[in-house]
Amino acid sequence: MSRDYLIAIDFGTSYSGYVYSIAPRGAELVPNLRRWGQEYGHNTPKTPTCVLFDANGKFMHFGYKAKDKYLEMDKDDAAKNYFFENFKMELYNKKITKDLTIKDVKKRPMSALKVFSAALRFLKDDALKTIFMNTSGMRFTAADFSWVLTVPAIWDNSARQFMRDAAVEAGIVSSSSQDKLVIALEPEAASVWCKKLPCDGFITEEHEGAALQQTPGTQYVVVDCGGGTIDITVHEVLEGGALKELHKASGNDKGGRRVNKRFNQCLREFFCGGLWEYYEREFPCEAQKFMYDFEIVKVAEGDVKMICYYNLGHLVEQNQKDKKVFNSVEGVSWARGNILISKSKMESFFHESLVHITDSLCEILDSHSQIQYILLLGGFSQSRILCDHVRQQFSDRARVLCPKNPQEAILKGAVVFARDQSVIRSRKSAFTYGVKISVRYDKSKHKSKITNKEGDWCNVMFKKLVGIDEDVGWDETKEYSFTPIERDQRAMNLEFYRTERKSVTYVDEWGVEGPVACCTVAMPDTSKGMDRRVKLEVFFGSTEIRAKATDRESNCTASVKIDFISK
Repeated sequence: MSRDYLIAIDFGTSYSGYVYSIAPRGAELVPNLRRWGQEYGHNTPKTPTCVLFDANGKFMHFGYKAKDKYLEMDKDDAAKNYFFENFKMELYNKKITKDLTIKDVKKRPMSALKVFSAALRFLKDDALKTIFMNTSGMRFTAADFSWVLTVPAIWDNSARQFMRDAAVEAGIVSSSSQDKLVIALEPEAASVWCKKLPCDGFITEEHEGAALQQTPGTQYVVVDCGGGTIDITVHEVLEGGALKELHKASGNDKGGRRVNKRFNQCLREFFCGGLWEYYEREFPCEAQKFMYDFEIVKVAEGDVKMICYYNLGHLVEQNQKDKKVFNSVEGVSWARGNILISKSKMESFFHESLVHITDSLCEILDSHSQIQYILLLGGFSQSRILCDHVRQQFSDRARVLCPKNPQEAILKGAVVFARDQSVIRSRKSAFTYGVKISVRYDKSKHKSKITNKEGDWCNVMFKKLVGIDEDVGWDETKEYSFTPIERDQRAMNLEFYRTERKSVTYVDEWGVEGPVACCTVAMPDTSKGMDRRVKLEVFFGSTEIRAKATDRESNCTASVKIDFISK
């Protein structure tokens, strides 16, 4: 019997993991989840997104093992090796180039592609090993599987392409078999999984009905609260259980790491004379361990007590002899080697994240009055402060649901999405996309001109391909036709631009970005001079923009890779 061989990797800011499926084609898909950390006293659906390289830049470890080995190092060893964490956020809202570098915890640079591909290579190899151990020793290679890689919905196309390039570098797929790699948007994957959950799959007393997918017309918001980003998308259930996006994906970088950052700033204020900065510099591994402890306590409710490690306590004891050690910070105190944090102070660390979630949900609920549910998921959604805030603010407008295993929803949904991408029937275009074209110059209409042997042209016209907020079907193809501006022109260069404006005339107007992508279409047959056409087919309905160009004269059709990464 034919089977679907699928592996989905959720590469998160704080934690990463994977699921696999070797299910008979057509049968109900049951994702197999790899659990992590048992040797360290954990049993989690994901492992920390941490990578450790040696002093020569050679990959050593990933996940719990990388974290554990680094935290065991003394100051000298820690200074020699490269330790990366939270590096996924280096792709957010940044100009991504081929030679992009990122910095480790000691602020030393390394090739971003090297770091990302090393992490993905580990996850790939571990997945194949796990499958081997659970299939009576059946041996598989990466080429036997279709792969899914999740990314935040708010990521730019260049960041999505970078992850694809890193997957190729990691050996997940080859350059010639990239069709076996699906890029899935994290909140979409979560939505695909959550829509099929029965009512007892959620932690709530408010949801007593059938699974969301069983009621066409149901509208809900997915708030994916991760370590780096908060991604929000809105879906409506269609007949048969497919989904339609009602509101373009939104969000920003105010995820769980922002709370950690505010806590760290508080420690700098609490300890006098740069003591905390000295502690981080002289005992980096111990300070890092202390911040990992905060990850655990920040999901709790009420006042918090953090037990300090030896070197911090020793520094306090030494400095207390002859100078002031603590500044007065409301809600923070020191008691016998412990830092006490009041509930209200802890809530203040969440302020930025909660304001963003509140503002986003208000805008969405005001625009879509039929929304019935708000789904909270992702590791950050396990925080009681976050969940209680959303319930207090919005329970009178929609039912707030949280799946029992919020970290697993993206992973399991991704592999389901890979089997049938048509489950997301339509999406909203995040931008107005267009291509630069040349038209015959008319001084009464156009602001600039160029001249060639065929005459005068305005060559900065913006031809709209798709508009912002426009519905685009998952398998919809938009066709466009272009002609050369010279009789002997043997290639056509197409430059793509985008804007958040609904309509523009020229590519150099305010608010227009680009070129965000370029491609060149060969036109080898020049016998018809300027009476030739190139057909451009653009696929906007997927998670990535793809294009195909056809030269009408030679009848040659070629796929066009729209390269969003700067040289």
